[in-house]
Amino acid sequence: MRAPFVLLAALLAGIAPGRPGMAQTRDEIRIGLQTETSSIDPHFALVGANQTVAQHVFDPMLSADRALRPVPGLTSVSNPEPDIWQFTIREGARFHDGTPVTADDILFSLERMPKVPGSPAPFIRMQAAVTEVQVVDARTIRLRSRGTDPAVVLNAMTAYVVPAHVARDATTADFNSGRAAIGSGPWRFRGWQPGTAIALDRNDDYWGEKPDFARASLRPIANDAARLAALLAGDLDLIDAVPPGELARLRNNRSVGVSSSTSSRLIYLALDQSGDTTPFVSGRDGRPLAHNPLRDARVRRALSAGINRQAIVDRILSGAARPAGQLAVEGQVGFAPDLAAPAFDVAEAKRLLADAGFPDGFRITLHSPNNRYIEDDKTAQAVAQFWTRIGIETRVEVMPSNVFFTRAGKREFSAFLIGFGHTTGDSWLGLSQVLRTYDQTRGYGALNRGRYSNPRFDALIDQARGIPDLDQRGALLRQAQEIAFRDDAGIIPLHVPNNTWAHRNGLSYEAGLDESTLAQHLKVVR
Repeated sequence: MRAPFVLLAALLAGIAPGRPGMAQTRDEIRIGLQTETSSIDPHFALVGANQTVAQHVFDPMLSADRALRPVPGLTSVSNPEPDIWQFTIREGARFHDGTPVTADDILFSLERMPKVPGSPAPFIRMQAAVTEVQVVDARTIRLRSRGTDPAVVLNAMTAYVVPAHVARDATTADFNSGRAAIGSGPWRFRGWQPGTAIALDRNDDYWGEKPDFARASLRPIANDAARLAALLAGDLDLIDAVPPGELARLRNNRSVGVSSSTSSRLIYLALDQSGDTTPFVSGRDGRPLAHNPLRDARVRRALSAGINRQAIVDRILSGAARPAGQLAVEGQVGFAPDLAAPAFDVAEAKRLLADAGFPDGFRITLHSPNNRYIEDDKTAQAVAQFWTRIGIETRVEVMPSNVFFTRAGKREFSAFLIGFGHTTGDSWLGLSQVLRTYDQTRGYGALNRGRYSNPRFDALIDQARGIPDLDQRGALLRQAQEIAFRDDAGIIPLHVPNNTWAHRNGLSYEAGLDESTLAQHLKVVR
């Protein structure tokens, strides 16, 4: 058997499987979430709020450490041949109904993932990376990739496993009702109705470290002030998305604790480049334009140059973020140190607009969620003010995240504020989903809602896909980012926010790059 490839070895070396922990006896823990999931079905949408819930009830094939590197979890992985990835299910892993997790369940889950009806962000990337799936025995499954492709390991980190005997004929509604919400994760699903708390019970038969609490409730509270007030009143034990302006006050409050870390999420603006017309752009007089200006890289660069990112970070986010100029975050494979946030330059923005044939600008509507990212609606309003200064008369329309993501998935917007959170320490996955030309058959561009496309960028992403050496891979990804951001402004990066949670005194929360708020990471201080 060949030694694992360099990337696999670098990602997995020295990582031991999770060790079972001692279950604690404690009553329900209450968590306030900024954003509500749209479904309990782990395959419905590859978006953050849904994945947060999925990680409670279901296990992905591979787990992630706090630095987003893949580690053994439900399975371990080996790479005996360049295009062969063998996953072995850990002994004793069982679903919540007591049945063992088998290779047939993984096969079923891989086949189901890209086919869930109505998905606003489909799981197409693993299907396109794999040409053949072979069940070796009850605990072993073998995936063949299109040549050497370490992305198989990265994709396995969000490949959630469901029991075939339960989910074979189940709809997303069956998961939401609880009938099919059976996983192998650290929590058992007890119940949920949209707009109310998700009720969970600890899975005392879990193969890994067991939660400190017997029960958990995940309650959606979109309003920042209400979420914080509930914590301070003792009605909640943990909240996420702490408003940056409240951090100083919280750190001086002895009844609560604060956990913070840098994040792996880029907040950016996506622009519709798919056709000659776009629905929310017109001339200053309100009349339709002959052509979609967002298809012109000069216009996109002008929009980028017209934004004062540092002012947004300082005044709206109270310094709890970093201005960004690329999709990769520091420390990731593919991060380009020289690709800084674009400079704020009103004169340059106006010059670029004039060169593109829009000396008087035009009108545009910027859409944004108002309960998904830290100060998302305020950030959108700030962008609108900056754009208006350069001659782009900008209106802002905000909406709840469940409405926003459905409409964004249908590509109904011309310009919109959105985020991408990396789930791995390798930026290839994000670049291939957010910026690579949309190609469902090959698993590219599922999150490329603006339909940016550049063959030079695509070629570099395709080349990097099959290279396991981290240095070579990183160099190609840095070149691709230079094209997408410096040359094309394919999307407009804004900032990378910090992750911040607040909790009651006597508890601790394991903050990390992953922004998911997980009940299993809340611990009793001993």
